[in-house]
Amino acid sequence: MESNKLMKIMLVCLLSSFANSMQSQTFTKYWVKFKDKNNSPYSVGVPSAYLSARSIARRTNQNIAIDITDLPVNQTYIDQVNATGAQVFQRSKWMNAAIVIISNPSQLTAINSLTCVLSTAPVARIKTSLPDETTAPVTRSFKQTEATAGYNYGPSLTQVSQIGADCMHGLGYRGQNMVIAVIDAGFDQADINPVFDSLRNEGRILGTRDYVQGNTSVYEDYLHGANCLSLMAGNTPGQLIGTAPKASYWLLRSEDAATEKIIEENNWVVAAEFADSVGADITTTSLGYTTFDISSQNHTYADLNGRTSVASIAATMAARKGIFVLNAAGNEGGGSWNYIGVPADADSICTVGSVNGAGVHSGFSSVGPTADGRIKPDLSSMGEGSYVCAPGYSFQSGNGTSYATPILAGAVACLWQAHPNRTNMAILAALKATASKSSNPNNSYGWGIPDMCAAHNYLNTNTLVQEHIAAISFKVFPNPVKQQLNFTVNQKPESVTLTDVLGKTINVSFTEVQSNQYQIQLDHTISNGMYFISIKTTEGLMKSKFVKE
Repeated sequence: MESNKLMKIMLVCLLSSFANSMQSQTFTKYWVKFKDKNNSPYSVGVPSAYLSARSIARRTNQNIAIDITDLPVNQTYIDQVNATGAQVFQRSKWMNAAIVIISNPSQLTAINSLTCVLSTAPVARIKTSLPDETTAPVTRSFKQTEATAGYNYGPSLTQVSQIGADCMHGLGYRGQNMVIAVIDAGFDQADINPVFDSLRNEGRILGTRDYVQGNTSVYEDYLHGANCLSLMAGNTPGQLIGTAPKASYWLLRSEDAATEKIIEENNWVVAAEFADSVGADITTTSLGYTTFDISSQNHTYADLNGRTSVASIAATMAARKGIFVLNAAGNEGGGSWNYIGVPADADSICTVGSVNGAGVHSGFSSVGPTADGRIKPDLSSMGEGSYVCAPGYSFQSGNGTSYATPILAGAVACLWQAHPNRTNMAILAALKATASKSSNPNNSYGWGIPDMCAAHNYLNTNTLVQEHIAAISFKVFPNPVKQQLNFTVNQKPESVTLTDVLGKTINVSFTEVQSNQYQIQLDHTISNGMYFISIKTTEGLMKSKFVKE
């Protein structure tokens, strides 16, 4: 990010109860978590009432079931809260909760007495804990080389070619028909900046939302989102070509760069839910959360397990809905915090670290591991010396993992465009399997710098991630699972195999517990995380996924 006014990278709010010491504080906004979604006018059987056709298709293509988390928050519960005199500001269907503005203590007392309410917790302010990205004007000449897919990349060639995005462009994959949701602090002048001429003229800005102000106006707000957008959608030959110059975009503002209000975290959750509902394939964002103004609320390293913060829970939920979620690792490398924050600690998402043009880890890029021992970041791309276009049609050099992230996001769109029948997790697995440090990943680079065309070839030839689903009865449950995984098929399995996100095969045994239902015991050697299950029968190969926790 680019100045002292830049958006905060670290925010946190937990839905659990807060320390007693906070009771002396004055709060005006509260999380209100509801007990259930009973008597909803919506049902999982009619998803078109609350999900777009594209969102439903994403689930269908990836064998993801519509479930209760997809249902909107019960409106009758919202009405009951509003009847207390409080005001519902935001609502989250994934968390089954709402942010409520309280004007006097009696309203909170009344809310807590409602039978539909499970718990309430105050929303507090927090402070910035990561250093900002920096930018500097750049003037340099550049001679275009050959074999660059017909694009004159100019000074942006290094960041594009380092991850093989130019190779994908040369094959004709430039993000066509892919949808990327950019969640940021604002998109200043993206409606007039010439670098986005083709994006606007071709109608590929699908829409905008401002969850800070509650409207759709994002073009007068902070510049950081526009800078990030240029790294994907920019198209000025000889200067800057983004990694997905033909993709379509939703521009979602969740962050108020001038304030330090934790409400912005809920804005991010709601923005992610919206991205899911309109059918985004990919989300890219640079927000993260660590410390608070009230020190008793601060995260500790132990919290970085992917399951503690509401942001990490939401990021994982988005991945479970089939979205390829990218999140910046953060810029705390070598600082007092040093580690990634949340939701960069979430399982099943792609946390992005930074390297320079030579592929060397950037000192500012936050590192892993997570508290539960998982390697982070997942992948790295060029966030040091990134070539961006700022408002005013100003080309600049910028530093930060929030630039590395959209560069990679656009390239992922091109790869997934080439393999539309693959799941988000299969795309991530292929990227890791073919990245520069795939054989020896570490907590600075992750699995390294990806190579899009190598991943493309891997997906064309590797059968471990093939996702043919036979047209027979097949169900895996419970999901998530702790120890006993069940599945139903109408033909006795010939073999059952588990595969982790890196393509590593785990041999397991199964027993029949009743007609057409089988059970697998997951022992302690199988770590927590996302897995694919492949079941071979005489009728074909079935594949699904589950989460072990």
